[in-house]
Amino acid sequence: MVYKIPTPKFHKGLWVAGGLGLAYFVYQAVSSMLIRREWAKRRDRKRKENAAAKAQFAEYLRQNPMKSTDVEAIVSKPFAEILSSLKSGEITPEKALLAYQHKAFAVDQRCNCVVEFLYPDLKLVNLKGPFAGMPVSVKDNYKIKGHESCAGMAYFLTGPAKEDSVIISVLYSLGAVPFVRTNVPQSMLSVLSWNPINGVTLNPLALDRSPGGSSSGEAALVGGGGSILGFGTDLGGSIRLPSAMCNIVGFKPTANRISQRKMLSFKRLMTTFSCCGPLARDVETCITAMQCIWNSQLHHDLDYMTPPVPYTFTPPDRPLRIGYFTYDGSFKAVPAAERAVLHIKSRLEAMGHKLIPWQPPYPGSECFEMFLTALFVDGGARLVEMLQYDEVEKSMFLGLKVFKSWRLTRRIKWILAKLFTHPDNLIYMRAVNYVTDVPTLTQHINALEEFRYRWYDNWRESNLDAVLCPAFGMAAPVPVRTTRSFAGMLTYLHLFNITNMPAGSVPSGICVTEADLAPLRASLGQKDDNKPVKLAPGVTPYPIDRPWQKAAAELQVDTLGMPVGVQVAAAPWHDEMCLHVMREVERAARGVSQPGPTN
Repeated sequence: MVYKIPTPKFHKGLWVAGGLGLAYFVYQAVSSMLIRREWAKRRDRKRKENAAAKAQFAEYLRQNPMKSTDVEAIVSKPFAEILSSLKSGEITPEKALLAYQHKAFAVDQRCNCVVEFLYPDLKLVNLKGPFAGMPVSVKDNYKIKGHESCAGMAYFLTGPAKEDSVIISVLYSLGAVPFVRTNVPQSMLSVLSWNPINGVTLNPLALDRSPGGSSSGEAALVGGGGSILGFGTDLGGSIRLPSAMCNIVGFKPTANRISQRKMLSFKRLMTTFSCCGPLARDVETCITAMQCIWNSQLHHDLDYMTPPVPYTFTPPDRPLRIGYFTYDGSFKAVPAAERAVLHIKSRLEAMGHKLIPWQPPYPGSECFEMFLTALFVDGGARLVEMLQYDEVEKSMFLGLKVFKSWRLTRRIKWILAKLFTHPDNLIYMRAVNYVTDVPTLTQHINALEEFRYRWYDNWRESNLDAVLCPAFGMAAPVPVRTTRSFAGMLTYLHLFNITNMPAGSVPSGICVTEADLAPLRASLGQKDDNKPVKLAPGVTPYPIDRPWQKAAAELQVDTLGMPVGVQVAAAPWHDEMCLHVMREVERAARGVSQPGPTN
Protein backbone atom coordinates (compact mmCIF):
# COMPACT_ATOMS: atom_id res chain seq x y z
CA MET A 1 0.00 0.00 0.00
CA VAL A 2 1.42 3.37 -1.03
CA TYR A 3 1.16 6.17 1.56
CA LYS A 4 -0.15 9.39 0.06
CA ILE A 5 0.97 12.72 1.43
CA PRO A 6 -2.04 14.89 2.37
CA THR A 7 -2.77 17.47 -0.27
CA PRO A 8 -2.82 21.21 0.43
CA LYS A 9 -6.59 20.99 0.06
CA PHE A 10 -6.70 18.53 2.97
CA HIS A 11 -4.55 20.83 5.13
CA LYS A 12 -6.81 23.72 4.27
CA GLY A 13 -9.81 21.69 5.43
CA LEU A 14 -8.13 21.00 8.76
CA TRP A 15 -7.37 24.68 9.21
CA VAL A 16 -10.98 25.61 8.43
CA ALA A 17 -12.35 22.99 10.85
CA GLY A 18 -9.92 24.09 13.57
CA GLY A 19 -10.78 27.73 12.97
CA LEU A 20 -14.49 27.04 13.20
CA GLY A 21 -13.98 25.07 16.41
CA LEU A 22 -11.93 27.86 17.94
CA ALA A 23 -14.46 30.47 16.83
CA TYR A 24 -17.26 28.48 18.43
CA PHE A 25 -15.28 28.13 21.67
CA VAL A 26 -14.56 31.88 21.76
CA TYR A 27 -18.20 32.68 20.95
CA GLN A 28 -19.41 30.44 23.78
CA ALA A 29 -16.91 31.91 26.27
CA VAL A 30 -17.74 35.51 25.38
CA SER A 31 -21.48 34.81 25.32
CA SER A 32 -21.28 33.14 28.73
CA MET A 33 -19.30 36.07 30.15
CA LEU A 34 -21.82 38.61 28.83
CA ILE A 35 -24.81 36.69 30.19
CA ARG A 36 -23.17 36.29 33.60
CA ARG A 37 -22.46 40.02 33.65
CA GLU A 38 -26.06 40.82 32.69
CA TRP A 39 -27.48 38.50 35.35
CA ALA A 40 -25.14 39.99 37.97
CA LYS A 41 -26.56 43.41 37.06
CA ARG A 42 -30.08 42.04 37.46
CA ARG A 43 -29.28 40.66 40.92
CA ASP A 44 -27.66 43.91 41.98
CA ARG A 45 -30.61 45.91 40.69
CA LYS A 46 -33.09 43.74 42.57
CA ARG A 47 -31.10 43.83 45.82
CA LYS A 48 -31.03 47.62 45.70
CA GLU A 49 -34.74 47.81 44.89
CA ASN A 50 -35.60 45.47 47.77
CA ALA A 51 -33.44 47.40 50.24
CA ALA A 52 -34.97 50.71 49.15
CA ALA A 53 -38.49 49.28 49.33
CA LYS A 54 -37.97 48.01 52.89
CA ALA A 55 -36.53 51.37 53.95
CA GLN A 56 -39.56 53.08 52.40
CA PHE A 57 -41.90 50.69 54.22
CA ALA A 58 -40.13 51.40 57.52
CA GLU A 59 -40.85 55.09 56.92
CA TYR A 60 -44.48 54.24 56.12
CA LEU A 61 -44.81 52.49 59.49
CA ARG A 62 -43.23 55.47 61.26
CA GLN A 63 -45.84 57.70 59.67
CA ASN A 64 -48.60 55.21 60.59
CA PRO A 65 -47.67 54.19 64.14
CA MET A 66 -49.55 51.68 66.25
CA LYS A 67 -48.93 50.93 69.91
CA SER A 68 -47.29 47.56 70.48
CA THR A 69 -50.10 46.66 72.88
CA ASP A 70 -52.67 47.39 70.16
CA VAL A 71 -50.70 45.32 67.65
CA GLU A 72 -50.47 42.36 70.02
CA ALA A 73 -54.14 42.68 70.96
CA ILE A 74 -54.99 41.89 67.33
CA VAL A 75 -52.25 39.51 66.17
CA SER A 76 -52.51 37.35 69.30
CA LYS A 77 -56.15 36.53 68.56
CA PRO A 78 -57.04 33.22 66.84
CA PHE A 79 -58.03 33.40 63.19
CA ALA A 80 -61.71 32.70 63.91
CA GLU A 81 -61.86 35.50 66.48
CA ILE A 82 -60.27 38.06 64.15
CA LEU A 83 -62.62 36.98 61.36
CA SER A 84 -65.63 37.40 63.63
CA SER A 85 -64.41 40.85 64.70
CA LEU A 86 -63.91 41.88 61.07
CA LYS A 87 -67.41 40.75 60.13
CA SER A 88 -69.00 42.50 63.11
CA GLY A 89 -67.06 45.72 62.56
CA GLU A 90 -65.31 45.52 65.91
CA ILE A 91 -62.01 45.57 63.99
CA THR A 92 -61.78 47.38 60.65
CA PRO A 93 -59.85 45.86 57.74
CA GLU A 94 -57.53 48.89 57.84
CA LYS A 95 -56.70 48.33 61.51
CA ALA A 96 -56.15 44.59 61.08
CA LEU A 97 -53.90 45.27 58.09
CA LEU A 98 -51.82 47.88 59.93
CA ALA A 99 -51.39 45.60 62.96
CA TYR A 100 -50.10 42.76 60.80
CA GLN A 101 -47.89 45.12 58.80
CA HIS A 102 -46.18 46.22 62.02
CA LYS A 103 -45.86 42.65 63.28
CA ALA A 104 -44.61 41.27 59.95
CA PHE A 105 -41.99 44.01 59.74
CA ALA A 106 -40.72 43.11 63.23
CA VAL A 107 -40.55 39.39 62.36
CA ASP A 108 -38.74 40.18 59.11
CA GLN A 109 -36.15 42.19 61.04
CA ARG A 110 -35.33 39.00 62.96
CA CYS A 111 -35.77 36.34 60.27
CA ASN A 112 -35.42 38.01 56.84
CA CYS A 113 -38.55 36.22 55.66
CA VAL A 114 -40.27 38.92 53.57
CA VAL A 115 -39.35 39.67 49.96
CA GLU A 116 -41.70 42.61 49.62
CA PHE A 117 -44.17 44.50 51.80
CA LEU A 118 -47.27 45.45 49.83
CA TYR A 119 -49.57 48.45 50.07
CA PRO A 120 -52.93 46.75 49.40
CA ASP A 121 -55.68 48.74 47.76
CA LEU A 122 -58.75 47.64 49.71
CA LYS A 123 -60.92 48.86 46.82
CA LEU A 124 -59.75 45.77 44.91
CA VAL A 125 -60.91 43.50 47.73
CA ASN A 126 -64.45 42.22 48.22
CA LEU A 127 -64.69 43.12 51.91
CA LYS A 128 -68.12 41.45 52.05
CA GLY A 129 -66.55 38.12 51.14
CA PRO A 130 -66.01 35.31 53.65
CA PHE A 131 -62.50 36.57 54.59
CA ALA A 132 -63.94 40.06 55.29
CA GLY A 133 -60.61 41.87 54.88
CA MET A 134 -58.32 39.33 56.56
CA PRO A 135 -54.59 39.98 55.89
CA VAL A 136 -52.83 36.98 54.31
CA SER A 137 -49.27 36.36 53.14
CA VAL A 138 -48.20 34.64 49.93
CA LYS A 139 -45.06 32.91 48.69
CA ASP A 140 -42.89 34.70 46.12
CA ASN A 141 -44.13 32.53 43.23
CA TYR A 142 -47.72 33.79 43.63
CA LYS A 143 -47.68 36.44 40.91
CA ILE A 144 -49.28 39.78 41.77
CA LYS A 145 -49.82 42.42 39.09
CA GLY A 146 -47.12 45.09 39.19
CA HIS A 147 -44.70 43.04 41.30
CA GLU A 148 -41.69 40.96 40.23
CA SER A 149 -41.47 37.28 41.20
CA CYS A 150 -38.17 35.48 40.64
CA ALA A 151 -37.78 32.53 43.08
CA GLY A 152 -34.30 33.79 43.92
CA MET A 153 -33.10 33.50 40.30
CA ALA A 154 -31.76 36.21 38.00
CA TYR A 155 -33.32 34.33 35.06
CA PHE A 156 -36.78 35.59 36.05
CA LEU A 157 -35.78 39.20 36.80
CA THR A 158 -37.37 40.49 33.61
CA GLY A 159 -39.98 42.89 35.00
CA PRO A 160 -43.19 42.95 37.05
CA ALA A 161 -46.12 40.64 36.45
CA LYS A 162 -48.70 41.98 34.00
CA GLU A 163 -51.61 40.23 35.70
CA ASP A 164 -52.55 38.47 38.92
CA SER A 165 -52.32 34.72 39.24
CA VAL A 166 -55.71 33.02 39.47
CA ILE A 167 -55.40 32.27 43.18
CA ILE A 168 -54.65 35.96 43.94
CA SER A 169 -57.78 37.01 42.02
CA VAL A 170 -59.78 34.42 43.96
CA LEU A 171 -58.39 35.64 47.30
CA TYR A 172 -59.37 39.23 46.43
CA SER A 173 -62.89 38.06 45.55
CA LEU A 174 -63.17 36.23 48.88
CA GLY A 175 -62.16 39.28 50.90
CA ALA A 176 -58.57 38.27 51.68
CA VAL A 177 -55.87 40.95 51.62
CA PRO A 178 -52.41 39.78 50.44
CA PHE A 179 -50.05 42.13 52.31
CA VAL A 180 -46.58 40.55 51.96
CA ARG A 181 -44.66 38.32 49.57
CA THR A 182 -42.26 35.90 51.25
CA ASN A 183 -38.81 34.49 50.60
CA VAL A 184 -37.86 31.13 49.07
CA PRO A 185 -34.63 29.19 48.46
CA GLN A 186 -33.15 29.54 45.00
CA SER A 187 -35.22 27.57 42.44
CA MET A 188 -37.53 26.39 45.26
CA LEU A 189 -35.81 23.00 45.16
CA SER A 190 -33.92 23.23 48.44
CA VAL A 191 -34.93 22.19 51.94
CA LEU A 192 -32.94 25.14 53.30
CA SER A 193 -33.61 28.81 52.56
CA TRP A 194 -30.97 30.88 50.78
CA ASN A 195 -30.90 32.71 47.50
CA PRO A 196 -28.39 35.23 46.11
CA ILE A 197 -30.95 38.04 45.85
CA ASN A 198 -32.79 38.05 49.17
CA GLY A 199 -30.29 36.19 51.34
CA VAL A 200 -31.04 33.57 53.98
CA THR A 201 -34.24 33.20 56.00
CA LEU A 202 -33.93 32.23 59.67
CA ASN A 203 -36.17 30.15 61.92
CA PRO A 204 -38.15 32.25 64.45
CA LEU A 205 -37.78 29.46 67.04
CA ALA A 206 -33.97 29.56 66.85
CA LEU A 207 -32.15 32.10 64.68
CA ASP A 208 -29.19 29.78 64.09
CA ARG A 209 -31.49 27.26 62.38
CA SER A 210 -33.29 27.07 59.06
CA PRO A 211 -37.07 27.27 58.71
CA GLY A 212 -36.84 24.66 55.96
CA GLY A 213 -37.99 25.10 52.40
CA SER A 214 -39.18 25.93 50.02
CA SER A 215 -42.10 27.82 51.63
CA SER A 216 -39.52 29.05 54.11
CA GLY A 217 -40.53 32.70 54.31
CA GLU A 218 -44.17 31.73 54.83
CA ALA A 219 -43.38 29.31 57.65
CA ALA A 220 -41.03 31.76 59.36
CA LEU A 221 -43.55 34.60 59.12
CA VAL A 222 -46.51 32.54 60.36
CA GLY A 223 -44.39 30.83 63.01
CA GLY A 224 -43.12 34.20 64.20
CA GLY A 225 -46.65 35.62 64.45
CA GLY A 226 -46.31 37.99 61.49
CA SER A 227 -49.13 36.38 59.50
CA ILE A 228 -52.26 34.54 60.57
CA LEU A 229 -52.64 32.66 57.26
CA GLY A 230 -50.10 32.11 54.51
CA PHE A 231 -50.10 30.33 51.17
CA GLY A 232 -47.20 28.28 49.83
CA THR A 233 -46.53 25.48 47.36
CA ASP A 234 -45.51 21.87 47.89
CA LEU A 235 -43.59 19.82 45.30
CA GLY A 236 -41.58 17.57 47.62
CA GLY A 237 -42.65 18.66 51.10
CA SER A 238 -42.24 22.41 50.66
CA ILE A 239 -45.26 23.28 52.82
CA ARG A 240 -45.11 20.44 55.33
CA LEU A 241 -41.36 20.51 56.07
CA PRO A 242 -41.09 24.22 56.97
CA SER A 243 -44.37 24.00 58.88
CA ALA A 244 -42.93 21.17 60.99
CA MET A 245 -39.65 23.07 61.47
CA CYS A 246 -41.51 26.20 62.63
CA ASN A 247 -44.08 24.37 64.80
CA ILE A 248 -47.14 25.38 62.78
CA VAL A 249 -49.73 23.62 60.61
CA GLY A 250 -49.23 23.12 56.87
CA PHE A 251 -51.55 21.37 54.40
CA LYS A 252 -50.82 20.00 50.90
CA PRO A 253 -54.05 19.24 49.01
CA THR A 254 -54.50 16.82 46.15
CA ALA A 255 -52.88 18.39 43.08
CA ASN A 256 -55.10 20.77 41.08
CA ARG A 257 -57.63 21.38 43.84
CA ILE A 258 -56.10 24.86 44.01
CA SER A 259 -55.25 26.58 40.73
CA GLN A 260 -51.63 27.34 39.86
CA ARG A 261 -52.50 29.13 36.63
CA LYS A 262 -50.49 32.31 35.95
CA MET A 263 -48.16 31.66 38.88
CA LEU A 264 -44.40 31.77 38.35
CA SER A 265 -43.77 28.60 36.36
CA PHE A 266 -40.48 26.90 35.52
CA LYS A 267 -42.17 25.01 32.67
CA ARG A 268 -40.21 21.87 33.51
CA LEU A 269 -41.10 18.39 32.31
CA MET A 270 -42.09 16.41 35.43
CA THR A 271 -44.32 13.44 36.19
CA THR A 272 -44.95 14.42 39.81
CA PHE A 273 -47.20 17.18 41.12
CA SER A 274 -46.78 20.59 42.71
CA CYS A 275 -49.71 22.15 44.52
CA CYS A 276 -50.73 25.24 46.49
CA GLY A 277 -51.76 25.06 50.12
CA PRO A 278 -52.16 26.98 53.38
CA LEU A 279 -49.87 27.44 56.39
CA ALA A 280 -51.42 28.56 59.67
CA ARG A 281 -51.23 28.37 63.45
CA ASP A 282 -54.04 25.83 63.70
CA VAL A 283 -55.94 23.34 61.57
CA GLU A 284 -59.24 25.20 61.80
CA THR A 285 -57.72 28.12 59.90
CA CYS A 286 -56.64 25.76 57.09
CA ILE A 287 -60.13 24.25 56.98
CA THR A 288 -61.73 27.69 56.71
CA ALA A 289 -59.33 28.69 53.94
CA MET A 290 -60.02 25.53 51.95
CA GLN A 291 -63.78 25.87 52.40
CA CYS A 292 -63.69 29.41 51.02
CA ILE A 293 -61.47 28.62 48.04
CA TRP A 294 -63.07 25.32 47.03
CA ASN A 295 -66.58 26.79 47.30
CA SER A 296 -65.62 29.73 45.05
CA GLN A 297 -67.27 29.62 41.63
CA LEU A 298 -64.72 32.14 40.37
CA HIS A 299 -61.93 29.68 41.19
CA HIS A 300 -63.24 27.24 38.58
CA ASP A 301 -64.37 29.93 36.14
CA LEU A 302 -60.82 31.31 35.89
CA ASP A 303 -59.23 27.87 35.52
CA TYR A 304 -61.25 25.05 33.96
CA MET A 305 -58.43 22.63 34.79
CA THR A 306 -59.36 23.03 38.45
CA PRO A 307 -62.21 20.60 39.18
CA PRO A 308 -65.41 22.28 40.43
CA VAL A 309 -65.42 20.19 43.61
CA PRO A 310 -66.77 22.16 46.58
CA TYR A 311 -65.78 21.51 50.18
CA THR A 312 -68.07 18.64 51.12
CA PHE A 313 -67.56 16.34 54.06
CA THR A 314 -69.77 13.96 55.99
CA PRO A 315 -67.78 12.44 58.85
CA PRO A 316 -67.99 8.68 59.28
CA ASP A 317 -70.48 7.58 61.95
CA ARG A 318 -67.82 5.46 63.64
CA PRO A 319 -64.34 5.74 65.13
CA LEU A 320 -61.71 6.65 62.56
CA ARG A 321 -59.43 3.90 61.20
CA ILE A 322 -55.96 5.43 61.15
CA GLY A 323 -52.86 3.54 60.06
CA TYR A 324 -49.55 4.53 61.60
CA PHE A 325 -45.87 3.86 61.01
CA THR A 326 -42.60 5.23 62.36
CA TYR A 327 -40.24 3.62 59.83
CA ASP A 328 -40.50 3.87 56.05
CA GLY A 329 -38.58 0.64 55.48
CA SER A 330 -35.31 2.36 54.53
CA PHE A 331 -34.44 5.42 56.58
CA LYS A 332 -34.96 5.26 60.33
CA ALA A 333 -36.46 8.38 61.86
CA VAL A 334 -34.68 9.86 64.88
CA PRO A 335 -36.07 8.86 68.32
CA ALA A 336 -38.00 12.09 68.96
CA ALA A 337 -39.83 11.79 65.61
CA GLU A 338 -40.82 8.20 66.43
CA ARG A 339 -41.93 9.16 69.94
CA ALA A 340 -44.12 11.96 68.60
CA VAL A 341 -46.06 9.51 66.40
CA LEU A 342 -46.53 7.02 69.24
CA HIS A 343 -47.56 9.82 71.60
CA ILE A 344 -50.31 11.00 69.23
CA LYS A 345 -51.30 7.40 68.51
CA SER A 346 -51.96 6.79 72.21
CA ARG A 347 -53.91 10.03 72.53
CA LEU A 348 -56.08 9.21 69.49
CA GLU A 349 -56.83 5.76 70.89
CA ALA A 350 -57.89 7.38 74.16
CA MET A 351 -60.32 9.51 72.13
CA GLY A 352 -61.92 6.32 70.78
CA HIS A 353 -60.27 6.06 67.36
CA LYS A 354 -58.77 2.83 66.04
CA LEU A 355 -55.03 2.93 65.26
CA ILE A 356 -53.70 0.13 63.05
CA PRO A 357 -50.01 -0.62 62.40
CA TRP A 358 -49.45 -0.05 58.69
CA GLN A 359 -46.40 -0.13 56.45
CA PRO A 360 -46.04 1.55 53.04
CA PRO A 361 -45.97 -1.07 50.27
CA TYR A 362 -42.61 0.25 49.05
CA PRO A 363 -39.47 0.95 51.10
CA GLY A 364 -38.53 4.60 51.43
CA SER A 365 -35.48 4.31 49.17
CA GLU A 366 -37.64 3.03 46.30
CA CYS A 367 -40.14 5.86 46.80
CA PHE A 368 -37.29 8.37 46.92
CA GLU A 369 -35.79 7.12 43.66
CA MET A 370 -39.18 7.16 41.93
CA PHE A 371 -39.77 10.71 43.18
CA LEU A 372 -36.38 11.94 41.94
CA THR A 373 -36.88 10.29 38.56
CA ALA A 374 -40.29 11.96 38.24
CA LEU A 375 -38.80 15.29 39.34
CA PHE A 376 -35.93 15.22 36.84
CA VAL A 377 -37.48 13.55 33.81
CA ASP A 378 -35.69 16.13 31.66
CA GLY A 379 -32.33 15.23 33.21
CA GLY A 380 -32.18 18.68 34.81
CA ALA A 381 -31.95 20.46 31.44
CA ARG A 382 -34.39 23.21 32.39
CA LEU A 383 -32.61 23.87 35.69
CA VAL A 384 -29.31 24.21 33.83
CA GLU A 385 -30.90 26.76 31.51
CA MET A 386 -32.19 28.81 34.47
CA LEU A 387 -29.14 28.59 36.74
CA GLN A 388 -25.95 27.99 34.74
CA TYR A 389 -25.03 31.70 34.65
CA ASP A 390 -26.32 32.54 38.13
CA GLU A 391 -24.70 32.64 41.55
CA VAL A 392 -25.60 29.35 43.23
CA GLU A 393 -24.92 27.74 46.60
CA LYS A 394 -22.68 24.68 46.90
CA SER A 395 -25.39 22.01 47.08
CA MET A 396 -27.13 23.40 44.00
CA PHE A 397 -23.80 23.80 42.19
CA LEU A 398 -22.95 20.11 42.65
CA GLY A 399 -26.34 19.12 41.23
CA LEU A 400 -25.87 21.41 38.24
CA LYS A 401 -22.48 19.83 37.52
CA VAL A 402 -24.22 16.47 37.13
CA PHE A 403 -27.01 17.93 34.98
CA LYS A 404 -24.56 19.77 32.69
CA SER A 405 -22.27 16.80 32.11
CA TRP A 406 -22.52 14.61 29.01
CA ARG A 407 -24.43 11.36 29.22
CA LEU A 408 -21.18 9.39 28.90
CA THR A 409 -19.62 11.41 31.74
CA ARG A 410 -22.67 10.76 33.91
CA ARG A 411 -22.42 7.07 33.16
CA ILE A 412 -18.75 6.99 34.18
CA LYS A 413 -19.54 8.87 37.40
CA TRP A 414 -22.32 6.39 38.15
CA ILE A 415 -19.97 3.41 37.66
CA LEU A 416 -17.35 5.00 39.93
CA ALA A 417 -19.98 5.77 42.57
CA LYS A 418 -21.20 2.18 42.37
CA LEU A 419 -17.70 0.90 43.03
CA PHE A 420 -16.57 3.28 45.74
CA THR A 421 -19.55 4.79 47.63
CA HIS A 422 -22.51 3.66 49.71
CA PRO A 423 -25.52 2.39 47.67
CA ASP A 424 -27.67 5.26 49.02
CA ASN A 425 -25.50 7.72 47.10
CA LEU A 426 -26.39 5.95 43.84
CA ILE A 427 -30.10 6.80 44.09
CA TYR A 428 -29.63 10.33 42.79
CA MET A 429 -27.34 9.25 39.94
CA ARG A 430 -29.72 6.50 38.81
CA ALA A 431 -32.72 8.83 38.94
CA VAL A 432 -31.27 11.66 36.84
CA ASN A 433 -29.91 9.18 34.28
CA TYR A 434 -33.02 7.02 33.95
CA VAL A 435 -34.95 8.84 31.22
CA THR A 436 -32.79 9.25 28.12
CA ASP A 437 -35.27 8.91 25.24
CA VAL A 438 -38.93 8.30 24.44
CA PRO A 439 -38.82 4.53 25.19
CA THR A 440 -37.30 5.10 28.65
CA LEU A 441 -39.80 7.93 29.29
CA THR A 442 -42.63 5.56 28.40
CA GLN A 443 -41.11 2.91 30.65
CA HIS A 444 -40.93 5.42 33.51
CA ILE A 445 -44.54 6.55 33.06
CA ASN A 446 -45.77 2.95 33.07
CA ALA A 447 -43.68 2.10 36.15
CA LEU A 448 -45.00 5.19 37.93
CA GLU A 449 -48.60 4.26 37.17
CA GLU A 450 -48.03 0.73 38.47
CA PHE A 451 -46.29 2.17 41.55
CA ARG A 452 -49.25 4.41 42.39
CA TYR A 453 -51.92 1.79 41.84
CA ARG A 454 -50.12 -0.76 43.97
CA TRP A 455 -50.00 1.86 46.72
CA TYR A 456 -53.72 2.70 46.32
CA ASP A 457 -54.72 -0.98 46.28
CA ASN A 458 -52.79 -1.56 49.50
CA TRP A 459 -54.53 1.44 51.06
CA ARG A 460 -57.98 0.28 50.01
CA GLU A 461 -57.38 -3.26 51.24
CA SER A 462 -56.27 -1.86 54.60
CA ASN A 463 -59.54 0.12 54.78
CA LEU A 464 -57.89 3.26 56.14
CA ASP A 465 -59.33 6.73 56.63
CA ALA A 466 -55.87 8.24 57.03
CA VAL A 467 -52.32 7.47 58.07
CA LEU A 468 -50.13 8.98 60.81
CA CYS A 469 -46.33 9.10 60.48
CA PRO A 470 -43.30 11.31 61.17
CA ALA A 471 -43.44 14.76 59.59
CA PHE A 472 -39.99 13.93 58.24
CA GLY A 473 -37.15 11.68 59.34
CA MET A 474 -35.75 14.25 61.74
CA ALA A 475 -37.43 15.95 64.64
CA ALA A 476 -36.26 19.56 64.62
CA PRO A 477 -34.83 22.35 62.44
CA VAL A 478 -31.36 21.98 60.96
CA PRO A 479 -28.58 24.62 61.02
CA VAL A 480 -29.01 27.52 58.61
CA ARG A 481 -26.28 26.66 56.09
CA THR A 482 -25.45 23.01 56.74
CA THR A 483 -23.40 21.14 54.13
CA ARG A 484 -24.51 17.70 55.34
CA SER A 485 -26.86 15.82 53.03
CA PHE A 486 -29.94 14.40 54.73
CA ALA A 487 -32.06 13.95 51.60
CA GLY A 488 -33.09 10.39 52.47
CA MET A 489 -34.82 11.61 55.64
CA LEU A 490 -37.27 13.52 53.43
CA THR A 491 -38.82 10.33 52.05
CA TYR A 492 -41.56 10.64 54.68
CA LEU A 493 -42.65 13.76 52.78
CA HIS A 494 -42.04 12.55 49.22
CA LEU A 495 -44.25 9.50 49.79
CA PHE A 496 -47.34 11.67 49.48
CA ASN A 497 -46.15 13.82 46.56
CA ILE A 498 -45.38 10.90 44.27
CA THR A 499 -48.76 9.30 45.15
CA ASN A 500 -50.67 12.62 44.92
CA MET A 501 -52.23 12.18 48.36
CA PRO A 502 -53.38 15.11 50.52
CA ALA A 503 -51.13 15.47 53.55
CA GLY A 504 -50.43 17.89 56.35
CA SER A 505 -48.03 18.48 59.21
CA VAL A 506 -49.31 19.21 62.71
CA PRO A 507 -47.42 20.02 65.94
CA SER A 508 -47.38 16.97 68.23
CA GLY A 509 -47.22 18.92 71.47
CA ILE A 510 -43.95 17.31 72.54
CA CYS A 511 -40.36 18.58 72.47
CA VAL A 512 -36.99 16.87 72.09
CA THR A 513 -35.72 15.52 75.42
CA GLU A 514 -32.37 14.28 76.70
CA ALA A 515 -33.72 10.74 76.42
CA ASP A 516 -34.41 11.34 72.70
CA LEU A 517 -30.86 12.57 72.16
CA ALA A 518 -29.07 9.83 74.12
CA PRO A 519 -29.21 7.21 71.29
CA LEU A 520 -27.84 9.81 68.86
CA ARG A 521 -25.04 10.83 71.19
CA ALA A 522 -24.15 7.20 71.90
CA SER A 523 -23.94 6.35 68.20
CA LEU A 524 -21.68 9.36 67.57
CA GLY A 525 -19.35 8.37 70.39
CA GLN A 526 -20.09 11.35 72.61
CA LYS A 527 -19.43 11.01 76.34
CA ASP A 528 -20.71 12.28 79.69
CA ASP A 529 -17.89 13.08 82.12
CA ASN A 530 -15.51 10.99 79.99
CA LYS A 531 -17.86 8.02 80.20
CA PRO A 532 -19.99 6.48 77.43
CA VAL A 533 -23.54 7.83 77.21
CA LYS A 534 -25.82 5.76 79.41
CA LEU A 535 -28.94 4.46 77.67
CA ALA A 536 -32.18 3.38 79.30
CA PRO A 537 -32.91 -0.38 79.41
CA GLY A 538 -34.02 -1.65 76.00
CA VAL A 539 -32.77 1.45 74.18
CA THR A 540 -30.08 0.98 71.52
CA PRO A 541 -27.84 3.54 69.77
CA TYR A 542 -29.32 5.16 66.68
CA PRO A 543 -27.98 3.36 63.56
CA ILE A 544 -25.54 5.49 61.56
CA ASP A 545 -24.35 2.88 59.06
CA ARG A 546 -26.07 4.79 56.24
CA PRO A 547 -24.70 8.22 55.19
CA TRP A 548 -28.02 10.05 55.49
CA GLN A 549 -28.73 8.58 58.93
CA LYS A 550 -25.30 9.61 60.17
CA ALA A 551 -25.96 13.12 58.88
CA ALA A 552 -29.34 13.11 60.64
CA ALA A 553 -27.72 12.13 63.95
CA GLU A 554 -25.12 14.88 63.61
CA LEU A 555 -27.75 17.48 62.72
CA GLN A 556 -30.15 16.52 65.51
CA VAL A 557 -27.82 15.85 68.43
CA ASP A 558 -28.11 19.43 69.75
CA THR A 559 -31.87 20.01 69.34
CA LEU A 560 -32.85 19.75 73.01
CA GLY A 561 -36.18 21.44 73.70
CA MET A 562 -37.19 21.92 70.05
CA PRO A 563 -40.83 21.09 69.17
CA VAL A 564 -41.64 18.03 67.06
CA GLY A 565 -44.31 17.61 64.38
CA VAL A 566 -46.21 14.66 62.94
CA GLN A 567 -47.80 14.10 59.54
CA VAL A 568 -51.26 12.98 58.42
CA ALA A 569 -52.19 11.78 54.91
CA ALA A 570 -55.37 10.51 53.24
CA ALA A 571 -56.36 9.02 49.89
CA PRO A 572 -56.33 11.23 46.76
CA TRP A 573 -59.31 13.61 46.61
CA HIS A 574 -60.13 12.88 50.26
CA ASP A 575 -58.74 16.25 51.32
CA GLU A 576 -61.59 16.96 53.71
CA MET A 577 -60.94 13.68 55.52
CA CYS A 578 -57.26 14.57 55.79
CA LEU A 579 -58.11 17.94 57.34
CA HIS A 580 -60.61 16.29 59.69
CA VAL A 581 -57.98 13.83 60.94
CA MET A 582 -55.43 16.64 61.23
CA ARG A 583 -57.88 18.43 63.51
CA GLU A 584 -58.28 15.29 65.60
CA VAL A 585 -54.49 15.03 65.87
CA GLU A 586 -54.33 18.66 66.95
CA ARG A 587 -56.95 18.03 69.62
CA ALA A 588 -55.02 14.95 70.75
CA ALA A 589 -51.83 17.00 71.00
CA ARG A 590 -53.67 19.51 73.17
CA GLY A 591 -54.90 16.79 75.50
CA VAL A 592 -58.58 16.79 74.45
CA SER A 593 -60.19 13.46 75.32
CA GLN A 594 -63.25 13.47 73.02
CA PRO A 595 -63.61 13.54 69.21
CA GLY A 596 -64.04 17.02 67.81
CA PRO A 597 -66.56 18.83 65.57
CA THR A 598 -67.65 17.13 62.38
CA ASN A 599 -67.89 19.97 59.85
